[in-house]
Amino acid sequence: MSTIIALLVFALVMFFAEIFLPGGFLAAIGGLLILAAAVFAYDGYGVFFAAVILLGGGALGVVLFFAEIKLLSKSPMGQQLRLENQISERLNPKSSDDLIGKQGVTLTTLAPTGRVQIDGKVYTAASQGGLVEKGEPISVVRSETFKLIVTKI
Repeated sequence: MSTIIALLVFALVMFFAEIFLPGGFLAAIGGLLILAAAVFAYDGYGVFFAAVILLGGGALGVVLFFAEIKLLSKSPMGQQLRLENQISERLNPKSSDDLIGKQGVTLTTLAPTGRVQIDGKVYTAASQGGLVEKGEPISVVRSETFKLIVTKI
């Protein structure tokens, strides 16, 4: 009886560990351990007890897995495992021709591409004339779909 209980406990530990190492491998090991416990129960106690072990262990494993997900998501450790942040940056809005001729400043070195600021907005830009250092004044020469072509003033 102690072997059956040990196999069931170890199977439930495998289901628990599946949360931290997803992929199904540990859950498959847990399922095999429940199956082994059912085989031992069949040898020692008969078909009815083996069926109870197999169905009960499987159901308990599934319930435990979903309960852990629910409880773990509210715990401090679960908060570290889950990604809460969203990406706030996005690509340039589609540039329009009204930016041509406007002046701004480079936020990064343009070698040949980087980030520029024009009228308080940040854009991706490419330098028309080669390397432009960070903090240099620039002027927009033309506008492409998702980047500006600039030149150093």
